[in-house]
Amino acid sequence: MEISGKNIKYKDFSFDFHISSDEIIGIMGEGKLQLLKILNLDYEVEGNLSFDKHILKESNYNSVKKKISFITNDMLEMSFMKTVDTYMESIIRNRYLQIKDKDKKKKDALRIIGLNNNYLERLIGTLSSSEKKLIQIAASLLSNPEVILLEDPFLNLDMNLEKKMGRLFQKLKDQYHKTIIFTSDNSDITYKYTNEVFLLKNHEIIVSGKTSDIYKDVETLLKYKLEVPDIVMFSYKVRNKKNIKLDYHKDIRDIIKDIYKHV
Repeated sequence: MEISGKNIKYKDFSFDFHISSDEIIGIMGEGKLQLLKILNLDYEVEGNLSFDKHILKESNYNSVKKKISFITNDMLEMSFMKTVDTYMESIIRNRYLQIKDKDKKKKDALRIIGLNNNYLERLIGTLSSSEKKLIQIAASLLSNPEVILLEDPFLNLDMNLEKKMGRLFQKLKDQYHKTIIFTSDNSDITYKYTNEVFLLKNHEIIVSGKTSDIYKDVETLLKYKLEVPDIVMFSYKVRNKKNIKLDYHKDIRDIIKDIYKHV
């Protein structure tokens, strides 16, 4: 789903933006959660919000809202459930989802995120925090959303789990044509796992666009005191202090190969 905003105003927010369809977008900076909630239609804002080029109105609010799923870090709702199956049943019931074959839908959702059917009988209390996050994502797929919003999904993940989450987002984008939008406090995460990025400061979108283009412009990031990914800063310093024209890469192994070519 393509999303755009023109002359959007809400409290301290004032901005225009555009989000391409079937992309992975990262949001960083002060006000990132409020922006995520604006995209989830939690707030009434001034200006025009458009979804697939249709301006949001009272008449189409419900139909648009059904296409959006919002996953927060609050797992309180899940903690009251006994099993993964009862949790998913509660999602279907509370969101009034009309599903012909609920068992198949739940199993399909688990399969998409890489978990087997046995997880339906798993006790919620036995799940790790990363498993709970995956179950939340699986539950969000029950409504077949076009847009999935996530609050800091990479928080407290080790390197292996981080890569697994990144691969899952890529799979949801490429195979299932989902638009993934998540917040993060870590520029290394947004650099590695997004196609587009929004960098905020003082509740304003300072820069936005293609991730590779935004993070290559180190001078602008430094000017606005925005966080620069470690791997980008390394290449930047080498390029400027050693006069070695390294390309900007997302994988350290690619940087090593590039260094060998120039040394």
